[in-house]
Amino acid sequence: MEAKTHIFNNLSDLGFNFLESEVYLELLANEPMTAYRVAKQINKPTANVYKAIDSLSQKGAVLIEDNKNRKCKAVSPEEFINHLEKLMLSKTSNLKEQLKDIGKVYYDERTYAIESVPLVFERFNSMMSKCKKIAVIDIFPEPLEKVKDIIEKAIERGVEVHIQVYKLIEIKGANIAYTEVASEALQYWQSQQLNLVTDGEEHLLALMNNSLSKVLQAKWSNSLYVSCLLLGGFIREQVVMNLMQKMDEPDFADQARTILQNQKFFFNSKIPGVELLFKLYSRS
Repeated sequence: MEAKTHIFNNLSDLGFNFLESEVYLELLANEPMTAYRVAKQINKPTANVYKAIDSLSQKGAVLIEDNKNRKCKAVSPEEFINHLEKLMLSKTSNLKEQLKDIGKVYYDERTYAIESVPLVFERFNSMMSKCKKIAVIDIFPEPLEKVKDIIEKAIERGVEVHIQVYKLIEIKGANIAYTEVASEALQYWQSQQLNLVTDGEEHLLALMNNSLSKVLQAKWSNSLYVSCLLLGGFIREQVVMNLMQKMDEPDFADQARTILQNQKFFFNSKIPGVELLFKLYSRS
């Protein structure tokens, strides 16, 4: 019963009303039958079932026999879902094109909560796609697997990517900060984190449950001041991680000197958000 409730909820998300869901599932489970017989099977008014079948036919979920018998057949789930995916992609592509030039874009430095896990990952994708110069990431292994391709595409475009990871991984072209201590931290967290700062212009801080099905806390903002502070803080933490990883090596002093000499600070790096922040608020 619980599984059927989930199916009804998912069909509702696709635009089915309750009766349409009942009718579609009844036809899916049985041989082709008339609308009259479907109504008898599910004990619903015949006129309402006729309307539901007409609606399902227009949605592409039901086929109606082309003769006086008018028997109805459910379209297979695979064919129907494939049809819906293509239809939705076409509609969203058209809508995106129609909406892009409507209204004025206002610069807004407020902080907003994100309540949806898919939206967290979509915002990550959007931020990385717009990133011009530098992205700083602090991320647990499971979310990293979902966004690894996005990161690699940004690196291919020439974006400088710094990632603090909690499980050793290789991403070509990325500056990876890792230490065994970081791996131990995973034992204490009953959650998944994904943090991103791009160009010192905007940031995303997200904490999700272990199954990545629920947002525990997630905030996004393009506050220049906060984004620049977070960028600097995340980079400093990654420097500490790199130093900790090298501290037992015999040439630690030389390696530490190199790491610190390459350290990015606001005054020695051309980071878009930092430059704009200084332009707006520093002494002339």
